Amino acid sequence: MSIKCILMDEENKMIDYADLSFMADGITFLIPFDEKTLSQFQVGDKIVFQVEEKFNQIYDADISEISYGKLHLQEVRNLAPLLHRDVRVDFEIFIRIIYVENGKEIPVEVKLRDLSCGGMCFVCKEELNMDLEYSFITTWTETPIWVKFKLLRKESGNYNTFTYGCEFEKLLRAEESVLRASVFKIQATNYRRKRMDEDDVV
Repeated sequence: MSIKCILMDEENKMIDYADLSFMADGITFLIPFDEKTLSQFQVGDKIVFQVEEKFNQIYDADISEISYGKLHLQEVRNLAPLLHRDVRVDFEIFIRIIYVENGKEIPVEVKLRDLSCGGMCFVCKEELNMDLEYSFITTWTETPIWVKFKLLRKESGNYNTFTYGCEFEKLLRAEESVLRASVFKIQATNYRRKRMDEDDVV
């Protein structure tokens, strides 16, 4: 039995696709699509993987052996009940966020840097109030979604810019599903582009 999975690093960014296989004798292993992925791991490392398009099926495991293109696993754990993790993708587009001040809606143009279904990171020239609630409309999903969010952190950047990390709030289950699907679609596109670039270099 083989299941298509996504391998993720500690920052929840995609490393590679992999086939997860279960043998009758209880042996479990991952076969990364790219053989170079094997060099990123050593025996004893912990690996995180998510079943593709099954957003509530995310696991970690200890690598017990690396041989013949396979990462042999032990102590496989389902992380979904323990914590909330999301695939995070690099995604650079300009969007307009809105906040309300003195009863007036004020738009601010920002540039997204990365995105997950739980939040995003963006850059803008305006120093924003960390205590206000913000919102925006998605422009990259098939069905536009009105998303509210709060700011979690702020960093000063170059050229009088500020970088903000934020968390989405009050998403309906259907809206979260649409966002997750869009994140996976973006990630797959980024990954294909990266592989094509690497092939061109070779």
